[in-house]
Amino acid sequence: MFSGMSWRGSVACGGTLAIAFVVGAGMARPQTPQTAQAVPSATPAPPVGTDGKPLAFDVISIREDKSEPNPQNPTYNGPTPDGYRLKDLPLFAVIQLAFLPSDESMSFRPDRIIGVPAWAFYTSSVRYDIDAKVSEANLPQWKDLVQRPAMLRAMLQAMLADRFKLAVHRETKEMPIYQLALGRKAPKIKPSEATTLADVRQKHPDAVTLRGGTIVTTGPNPGQQNVFGITVPDLGTFLSNLAGRPVQDATGLTGKYDVTYQIELAPPPQQGAGTAVPADYFSSQIFSIVHDQLGLQLKSAKGSVESLVIDHIERPSEN
Repeated sequence: MFSGMSWRGSVACGGTLAIAFVVGAGMARPQTPQTAQAVPSATPAPPVGTDGKPLAFDVISIREDKSEPNPQNPTYNGPTPDGYRLKDLPLFAVIQLAFLPSDESMSFRPDRIIGVPAWAFYTSSVRYDIDAKVSEANLPQWKDLVQRPAMLRAMLQAMLADRFKLAVHRETKEMPIYQLALGRKAPKIKPSEATTLADVRQKHPDAVTLRGGTIVTTGPNPGQQNVFGITVPDLGTFLSNLAGRPVQDATGLTGKYDVTYQIELAPPPQQGAGTAVPADYFSSQIFSIVHDQLGLQLKSAKGSVESLVIDHIERPSEN
């Protein structure tokens, strides 16, 4: 399941990667490049609930969080046993969770959601707390963890349309991509071992579970990413934000893998020196990470890339 997301202390997303998109509830976001946020599974959303009505939350509370930002405060974006909760995050976190790409990859990259106003984007200081409850009639469906992800997306889309007047459409364009391909030698990713979140958390307390059962952790070295039980197409999604362009799987590898790689983080700013990180600081590392650490290769190509386009959005109506 999608566990949570923290946007605090974010690095600019143009060319950034890692598990920052999916930091679990109550954990401060690591200062690592940003990955594609984790979304629920791609099971088709049921058109109606058990009561015969279109899927929607029964009760919704939306409030702007005006408390002082504190990296130690818990943030969360995801389902609860009886509904949904967003804590102290920009609206962009909700939009990413509500809409899944048609190819069932883990999420839309931030630059593939077009037309987001500044107040709703992930770098915004405008943050929201949302508490929503599922109706008693739909609660039995909601408790089914197979149905819940699709139900959550349908209910979030209904909430965004009703309270934020959100209207969207999808576009597909041909654009530069990288193909993730096999190298001359055997890849350095290993078939996944059957591991539970509880097992991983014995060594990595910050571990969280993403769509499809992928488990991600940080450390122990700064910039180190550990990914357990990931498919190669989803690995491409992780690498795409670091690469600065979409990375699509062309390896032919099936199954799930355990992967570890190291990102060189930007050095801390020196007193009296400029603080800007070069635009290609993270993307310049992508070839060495893929070739040297993963034993794979990237090939420049062109491919069809889907975007989510926001046609209209407003600040939320009052409770």
